[in-house]
Amino acid sequence: MSISVKHFLKKKIDVELTPRQKYIRFLGIKRLALAKFILGKYARKKPKNNVVFVVAICIALHEKRRFSEHTLVNQAVECLKKTNNQKTVAFGNYVLRRILTDLNLFSYEAKYEEIKWNAPLWWIEYLKQQVRDVHLRKLLLRSLSNHPPLNLRLNNQKKQTEVVVELKKFNRKLLQVSSHGLSVIPPLDIVQTSVFKKGLVSVQDISSQQIIDLVEPRSDEKVLDICAAPGGKSLAIATNIKCQLFSNDKSKVRLQMFEREINRIKEQLVTVPKITCFNPLDSKQLDCLFSLTSGGFDYIILDAPCSGSGLQRRHPEIPWTKTRQQLEKMLVIQSKLLDASWKILKNRGILIYCICSIFYNEGEGQVVEFQKRTKNVNRKSAPGLIYPTVGKQYFSDNDIFNKLDSNELKYIGNDGFFYAILEK
Repeated sequence: MSISVKHFLKKKIDVELTPRQKYIRFLGIKRLALAKFILGKYARKKPKNNVVFVVAICIALHEKRRFSEHTLVNQAVECLKKTNNQKTVAFGNYVLRRILTDLNLFSYEAKYEEIKWNAPLWWIEYLKQQVRDVHLRKLLLRSLSNHPPLNLRLNNQKKQTEVVVELKKFNRKLLQVSSHGLSVIPPLDIVQTSVFKKGLVSVQDISSQQIIDLVEPRSDEKVLDICAAPGGKSLAIATNIKCQLFSNDKSKVRLQMFEREINRIKEQLVTVPKITCFNPLDSKQLDCLFSLTSGGFDYIILDAPCSGSGLQRRHPEIPWTKTRQQLEKMLVIQSKLLDASWKILKNRGILIYCICSIFYNEGEGQVVEFQKRTKNVNRKSAPGLIYPTVGKQYFSDNDIFNKLDSNELKYIGNDGFFYAILEK
């Protein structure tokens, strides 16, 4: 319980928390809706956020049955003492003792959608509007109850044996999930391994790795990743394809993260990205991007800012940190980024539009509207909407499934994603 409540829903915390603290935070956020519901039964007025967060973590750890009820309550009370007055601490102590002895605690999920989806009601309503496919909803809901998979991208295919040998020392099973990727079962703290430190692997979901197979430039052609940082897609290309690669982002902070990752895997690069920092929605800065070419880029990858609805299993904080107004604003930004990218794309060039969202208006709907307002668009075959998956239905032809038990199968799968390929 040593995790500070200030970190609970904060996004940029990776350097501040230990792996164990990150895991506790992750478990707590997954029980945030249940904590809010339970507190609503006992509190006369809305509790402070830090009380809600502590209760959520307690519920999550109680569910895992790793600590006694007595230990959880005592640790939670000590945590509350650091940031609250005596009255609030006493309330927290009372509520936690009632909650952890409630035999119906985990049955509320079947009755209330907020708890089932672990999201505010507005998010659930919005999701249902944008995801009409009932099967897709069921897949997403199933994924939320499972731990996210650890999918790795091989940065050097020739060193795959070295990667496999080391990870098996940690008593892990490995599944080849793509021509470039492995899934580690169960997940581990990959950052501490030598293969990660050497840059032989990077953490990247299978859905995101598909960019490698969608970009086919010649060595003299110019490829622009227009919203590149922190660099997953750029570096997937840079470790596999020889080309002239430009990686742009308007955020200097995010580009610093990207540069650190380049330095970590520099020995595995077949292409060294040229980093630029321009805002493509500023006309003068867009002109600066265009000036890097003679007549435009041959390929542009637009991994646009989005709701992140395809990543909710991996980032359960997403529904709690977004607002409806932010989602509407993102639609406008996506539209403007599509138009800006098109302006600096060479004739006969390829624009790949992708998002880590399963919402219709951000994916297919955005592309349809772009085609309506743009005359010279040839839409080509692409993966389209990629459903989030759990278990072997996605990889049913792999022999390793005969060697995995039901508990291990839940660590296999991919995130929800969307790709469209547009030729100018």
